[in-house]
Amino acid sequence: MNTLKERISKKELMKMYNVDRSTIESWIKERGLPMIEISSHKKYVRREDLIEFENKMMKNKIEL
Repeated sequence: MNTLKERISKKELMKMYNVDRSTIESWIKERGLPMIEISSHKKYVRREDLIEFENKMMKNKIEL
């Protein structure tokens, strides 16, 4: 049984949301995007964590 969770790279996130690297860094620092840093050039987020992050951001937007 494969226990690894699907991961999305920082580069893939940039393409998915059509944003630059500094925006992703801002999401990490200011909004708590849970990136996993394997090395300085390898950063990932688990798909399930990204979905949770998106839902949290949508809920916060609705409450504003």
